[in-house]
This record gives sequence, C-alpha cells and structure tokens, in this order.
Amino acid sequence: MRSKPSDYPALPFHIIRISAFISSLIVAIILAVFIYHLHADGYKLPYAFLILLIAALLSLVNVILTAFMNCSCGLSTILSMVMNAICLVIWAIGLGLMSYNVAHTILTSCSTQYWGNSTGERVCEMYKAVFAFTVLATASYIASIALDGVVRRRQNRFGVYGLAGPAEDNMELKLAGSRNESTSGFAYDSVPQPGHAYGQHGGSFPNTAYSHSQEPARFGEAQQYYDQGHNHSAATGYDPIMHR
Repeated sequence: MRSKPSDYPALPFHIIRISAFISSLIVAIILAVFIYHLHADGYKLPYAFLILLIAALLSLVNVILTAFMNCSCGLSTILSMVMNAICLVIWAIGLGLMSYNVAHTILTSCSTQYWGNSTGERVCEMYKAVFAFTVLATASYIASIALDGVVRRRQNRFGVYGLAGPAEDNMELKLAGSRNESTSGFAYDSVPQPGHAYGQHGGSFPNTAYSHSQEPARFGEAQQYYDQGHNHSAATGYDPIMHR
C-alpha cells in the first residue's frame, strides 16, 4: 500500500528533526547522570533540571512520532505545529531557568583554578554542554514551527487557487469530452447527406434533420400546390402548357 506523499520538503524537515533529536538525547543523558549523582549524594533535584528533562523526553517522543507519521500517512501541519509549540514552550522555560541559575558557571572557564579538581572541571563542562544543546533544541523547534507555517500557507494557497488533483482532472476531461461529442453530433446532423438533394427523382425529402426545418416545409407546400394544380388541369381538360 503506497503512503500519502508528504507536504513537507524532505531536506529541511529531516535536518530540523535530526538536530532536535540529537540535542534532546544529549540533554536527557547528561541530566540523567546529574540526577543519579544528586540522588546518591542526597541532594534535591533543581527545578530547571526537571523541566529540561521533561522537555528532552517529550521532544524525543515528538520527533519519533512525527517522523513516523510523515513517512506513513502524511503529517498534518496543524498537529505538528501544536506539538512543536508545546515543546518550544517547555524548552524556553527550562532555558530561562538554567540561564538564571547557572549564568555564572556558564561564563566561567572550566579549569582547576575555579573548580578545584578534574571532577569539578567535568561538571563545568557538562553544565555548558546542557546549556548549549538546550539552546540548539530551542532553535530547532523555532525552525520547526516556521517550517510548519510555510507548509500550511502553501497548502492554503493551493486550496484558494483550486488546483485539482488527478481524479478531478480526469473528471473534467470526461465532462469536456461529453460536451464536445454532443455539440459535434448536433452540428453534423444539420449537414445534408450525399445523394439526398432537393427534389431528386421527384421524390420526397429523406428522413433527416431537414425534415424539421422551415425550408423543407416550404418545399413540401410548393410540391403539394403543384400537384393540386396539375390534377385540376387534368380534370378540366385545360393544359396550362398549351396556352403559354
């Protein structure tokens, strides 16, 4: 069974989806490591990490689901726009909270001078990686919504101009052919057939379209008048030809 063709351009669609998928996967892995160590050391999970983790997991589900729908049955622009907007809002909230809470860490170089040891340096690098891929995921979803808008506007433009599909084209061709056949049949009925000239061998008109026109009717009246005059002359013994 052939799937419905997608309205989305393949290259931009897959580039944006791959970017969002990789960003979400990396953020989810790093946050899972953070959550594990924080729980092992007895610390509470920051709200920024929780929101970013929700955004990353929801984005992974969104990318997989929309990619499957686009390849199988065609992705709806409205559904894609709604899901991308939800993910974008969550990513934007997580990015804002992280920027507010760890701005000093992000702007500081990851060295032993500031972090004390190699473990501190790795934590600093992980913070910066989470921030960078959070920005990339947010930008990817902004691009996704922009692509949804472009595809939706293109669909509406095609609908306004009334571009018909193959089925509608075939129906229009059939209707046009039937109209041409009916018109051509009427035109050819009006043409006299060969061998049926007026008054040929003194006979009457053939059973054609001329039998319904005014000219054959007048010819028939003239023929009847001539026959009546001829019969009258025969009855009275008067021959009009002899008295000319």
